[in-house]
Amino acid sequence: MNRWNKSIVSLVAIASPSTSTNSSAQVIMPQIQSLVRNLTTTVTTTGSKTTAENKSKRVLEAKRIIQSADIVCFDVDSTVIKEEGIDELAEFCGKGEEVSNLTKEAMGGAMTFQEALRRRLDIIKPTQSQIRQFLLEKPSTLSPRIKEFIEYLKSHGKKIYLISGGFHSLIDPVCQELEIPLTNLFANKLLFDFNGNYAGFDINQPTSRSGGKGDAIAQIRMANSSQLIENDRKTIVMIGDGATDLESSPPADYFIGYGGNVIREPVRERALYFVTDFSQLM
Repeated sequence: MNRWNKSIVSLVAIASPSTSTNSSAQVIMPQIQSLVRNLTTTVTTTGSKTTAENKSKRVLEAKRIIQSADIVCFDVDSTVIKEEGIDELAEFCGKGEEVSNLTKEAMGGAMTFQEALRRRLDIIKPTQSQIRQFLLEKPSTLSPRIKEFIEYLKSHGKKIYLISGGFHSLIDPVCQELEIPLTNLFANKLLFDFNGNYAGFDINQPTSRSGGKGDAIAQIRMANSSQLIENDRKTIVMIGDGATDLESSPPADYFIGYGGNVIREPVRERALYFVTDFSQLM
């Protein structure tokens, strides 16, 4: 029994009606209440300190994981950039509310990822000219310190890939700004007819279907493996804000959740590592 428990037992014994008068209990009870308050504060403070220490430890571990990684893959929407590309495009094309309602329906598990993507695009039906105008008027906003972080990774010899359920036509400018080769981008491809009207999307892209980010990482691993070197297995880290990013590990060796733009509670709860600023990983 620790000193707090002993103290409470002693005071309760003194204050008990069987051993004390009502007046003595009235004198002692405030002492018990004070002691309980102190004990509660101590336990709460200790618990908070332990939680903070654990979070700090996890961030340090995440930093070490980045240092040991060979390849770092990023989600794009709400991770590399602040926005959700398809939502912004829908709003720009005057279809924001309809797409938002469909997204909510899809999140309830009513349809597959590819079906949800097809139905959203069938609502938006973006033309090539709308895409060009959208990029001029609504360019993507890089997340704070992402550019510095990617430069840091490059300076340490890491390969960088972007893996997104968004669209090449919207993300290509982001790759150019961050000086990431377009060959290192996995994203969906919009299709247009000869008049520039929307004609669908490429269903052969891995990111067009459920589990596609994991498939993309498997392709990245294969492309970076040498048949001539025994045990040439690269360490791959995935960083993202969403459930599809979390589910891509495995095949990614590690997943680091990012909440600098939006914190998705299921991801924060399930992710072993979670940061809200890229500077935490440098």
